[in-house]
Amino acid sequence: MHRLRFFSALLLIPPFLLLVRFGSPFHFSLLVAIAILLCAWEFAWLCPVGGSSGVAVLTVLGSLAWHGAMVWEANPALLPPIAAALVVLTLTRALRAGVDLRIGVTQAAWTLLGVLYLGGLLGFGSLLRGGPEGRQFIYYLTFTIWAGDIGAYYVGSRWGRRPLAPRVSPKKTVEGGLGGIAAAVLVAALGSSWIWPRLPIGTAVWVGVVLALVGMVGDLSESAVKRAAGVKDSGAVIPGHGGVLDRLDSLIFAAPALYALLRMGWV
Repeated sequence: MHRLRFFSALLLIPPFLLLVRFGSPFHFSLLVAIAILLCAWEFAWLCPVGGSSGVAVLTVLGSLAWHGAMVWEANPALLPPIAAALVVLTLTRALRAGVDLRIGVTQAAWTLLGVLYLGGLLGFGSLLRGGPEGRQFIYYLTFTIWAGDIGAYYVGSRWGRRPLAPRVSPKKTVEGGLGGIAAAVLVAALGSSWIWPRLPIGTAVWVGVVLALVGMVGDLSESAVKRAAGVKDSGAVIPGHGGVLDRLDSLIFAAPALYALLRMGWV
């Protein structure tokens, strides 16, 4: 498992960093759109009452539409009609297929949740990259979250004893969580001098703590979704990691958190 995780990271991380360094905000938005597409497809099949290709297609289309509206700064008034149309389409499709009304309503709600969860939250990565310091934002965010994930995994595997949230994710431990926070803060502090030079080290530390905690919530949230679906991984696309959603779960919450801190002028 450790080797698979290492080799998967070795294959995926360098192209990502090269795209951030040499690509434009538009290129990065395309990458985010691909990530949203894959995550939305995986999420749709995790529906507790059963997924279907129809639910998956609507979740993908809705998530991409939401992301596009964010990137192109469309009128926010367009978003509620998009959400309402998705619910109506999903419910209509289920009823025409002879699905029980309760199941159809649950699938419609799941589709809307997927659109908000993925198109609405993961889309903030595109907004971060589009800023004047977009490259620094993405580097700081991803390095901090990756460090937190790695620290939590290895510290938890080696010294984890006390369960963090046994009903949601039995293997996650308090020790692993603390290890993840420590690793994230260390990378955030050390990396701020060359990744994001204008960020004082004191600010880098507390922002690192916030991102680590929010990333942990994102991880546990996705674990709760998988728990409800009765599966271990959201998919099997990335060897050693599972699905794309498994790999990006922490970033889904951390990206909007960093964006909010920037918009409020706290960073």
